[in-house]
Amino acid sequence: VTYEAIKIPKWSSLSEMHPIDYYSSYTKNCTGEFTKEEVRNIRAFYYAMCAETDAMLGEIISVLGDTGLLRKTVVIFTADHGELAMEHRQFYKMSMYKGSSHVPLLVMGPGVKEQQEIQNVVSLVDIYPTMLDIARIPVPQNLSGYSLIPLLCVKAESQVSLRGPRPSWVLSEFHGCNVNSSVYMLRTGKWKYIAYSDGCSVLPQLFDLTADPDELTNVAIKFPIIVHSLDKILRSIVNYPKVSSSVQEYNKQQFISWKQSLGQNYSNVIVNLRWHQDWLKEQKKYENAIDKWL
Repeated sequence: VTYEAIKIPKWSSLSEMHPIDYYSSYTKNCTGEFTKEEVRNIRAFYYAMCAETDAMLGEIISVLGDTGLLRKTVVIFTADHGELAMEHRQFYKMSMYKGSSHVPLLVMGPGVKEQQEIQNVVSLVDIYPTMLDIARIPVPQNLSGYSLIPLLCVKAESQVSLRGPRPSWVLSEFHGCNVNSSVYMLRTGKWKYIAYSDGCSVLPQLFDLTADPDELTNVAIKFPIIVHSLDKILRSIVNYPKVSSSVQEYNKQQFISWKQSLGQNYSNVIVNLRWHQDWLKEQKKYENAIDKWL
């Protein structure tokens, strides 16, 4: 890794951050002070792991070549998430920002056009129907994804899926920890639209990725018509207020079951989790907050 070439990402001040971003930074212990050297080191570690992964992939491809298997093998390389690496004052995943949600997708093999970069937005759910297509296994019509073969292969340029053309958008959703809200992202063209929870209690985000590739300026208030249009598309794909409500109820019921299984000892268990330092500062206050939530 060329250490001097590592760029330091721009950060918004804590007071300017979207509430979901602030919560994520807080639960990832990223709200403290970081020196440029610390941020650069964190990013250097990430780039070094990427370089190591690249070398490992190279070894696999070399062996396929040495054994004569490469000419009849399709290689697909991808990942489930990025690492953020201190972009937007966060590391780890669980974010709809590019550093987390925009993953690599590299394909090589017989019939695949070489040295091409495809600009279409595609999704990880496209991998399964693509593999079925490669194996010449009929693709079920009820899948969310679309085969990538028409985009990848020399002989498939004029082919269109039996289900019709692929949509011009991709969807991602997340309901886990470190966010404190169900999150839904719709990416289409130059726009990235991110909606939260029921769509009302937490304001959405809108990014113009052409003018703002680092996703630093939320322009949702500036472009209400775009927001309305993208939100309408999102709701046609998934009834996200209803899903969010179901997730919240599920989380509450699961927590109640867990709490009941431990009795009064539940608070001592939380003490040993990653938030123990903050929990111990005002333990009674947080126990009362949980009682109020339940």
